[in-house]
Amino acid sequence: MAKNPILKITSTSLDRCIDGISLLLLVAFLGLTAYYYASLPETIPTHYNAAGEPDAYGHKASLFLLVGIALFIFILLRYFQTKPHLYNYPTTITEENAQEQYTKAVRMMRFLNLITLVIFFYLQYQTIQTALGSSEGLGSYFLVIILAVSLLPLLFLLPSKKKQITSK
Repeated sequence: MAKNPILKITSTSLDRCIDGISLLLLVAFLGLTAYYYASLPETIPTHYNAAGEPDAYGHKASLFLLVGIALFIFILLRYFQTKPHLYNYPTTITEENAQEQYTKAVRMMRFLNLITLVIFFYLQYQTIQTALGSSEGLGSYFLVIILAVSLLPLLFLLPSKKKQITSK
């Protein structure tokens, strides 16, 4: 198996904007948790069924588990943004196409990071609102919306892949 070339990918203003929004969202996520923690009851929802209704409860400190997982995923995805030569690609990576393929793949990772943070932020917000009695759960369409939003980064890459195939 040939090794993919190692290149430095420069960030565009769009990339920096996505990274900035992701970082702000992470800070807001931490702030949201810290702000509401003292006013929450000791027992809060910790799990939801497919209809978005709470079906398990635990101590309010479990909110920090979600914060920890979100932080871990954020750091991991940021790290892998610096290693596009390690990704699996649907096409052979050469010196000629590496820059373009890496740029697209890293941008997809940036969007994936942002989408993951949006999902985690919403989960945390709705858990807090449910615990405070302002909401009854995540909502019945939560699972469908999450699945659809999770596929957005792939839809970003499909048109360019289709263009590559038709140009051969």
